[in-house]
Amino acid sequence: LARPQQIALDPRSVTFLLALGVDFDNMEGCWHNEHFFTKIGIFQEHLLSILEQKKQDMDIHIHLGTKFTEDYLKKIPASDLPRVIVVCDGSCGESSSVLGITSDYIVESCNAYGANAALEREDQRQVPTPEIRGHDLHFDLSAYGVEFAPTAVKEAQHLQPSAAKPGFHLKIYGTFRNRYMGLACPGLDTKVVKFLRHTPNSSIMKNIFHQSFNAYKTDIEPRINDLTVHLLQCSRRLFEIMLSHRRVTAAYIEGDNVVVTIEGEAARVLNFDTGCGVNFGLKGLESLEEFIYRMATAV
Repeated sequence: LARPQQIALDPRSVTFLLALGVDFDNMEGCWHNEHFFTKIGIFQEHLLSILEQKKQDMDIHIHLGTKFTEDYLKKIPASDLPRVIVVCDGSCGESSSVLGITSDYIVESCNAYGANAALEREDQRQVPTPEIRGHDLHFDLSAYGVEFAPTAVKEAQHLQPSAAKPGFHLKIYGTFRNRYMGLACPGLDTKVVKFLRHTPNSSIMKNIFHQSFNAYKTDIEPRINDLTVHLLQCSRRLFEIMLSHRRVTAAYIEGDNVVVTIEGEAARVLNFDTGCGVNFGLKGLESLEEFIYRMATAV
């Protein structure tokens, strides 16, 4: 619960959480463009405090750090009332094998390529910080033998926007101490994209993130220089952004009158970090209210 990583809650998640009683005014964080930014540990503690209050009126049990195994199922006390177990054991969890359902994922391309980077600086502050976005970035890789024509790009954008080759999208997010970056572009095989997808030279991506950070960072945080560039860790090359989601995410244990549903990264996961991954999980939880109601009223 003390994890410092920052999350960004989008407007849809904010609306969903407000209905559940989440008090954003009493949570450490900041607002920017209708998104709420906070540290994941603070967010988890706030949710747990709400669940503790709900336990006074509802039969809710919370088991943190508990593996979902066959032994766990055997220890569930008998009851005539239907029960719902929500399992969040991550993308590498064993819930599928325990339930006897397929562990197959449906993998879909997002028709885009991306890369991630992380920068940890112990001397910087650890407070929630709004994200920074940059669009239509074009990189001069002529030093590596890749043709670059910025004038032609500008002319194409001015005369025929649809004919211009789309640039990259950059996002800088996280706290000043734990900075993260995401770089993405449409899935088009331009010369630059082809080169960055297949280059064996990992220093090229590092240099791109280095220069991009210094160009888009806030004015009050230090630049990456020769003394701190070793703190920057990043993808070696561009990779295809893929979304994976399980074919089956729920099972009914008839003898025990128990329904188990798998949520979070155990149900769906993106191989590209955006700082907004928590919203994937919350979208899955949005449908649980009707799911639990149908389970409780099933004949």
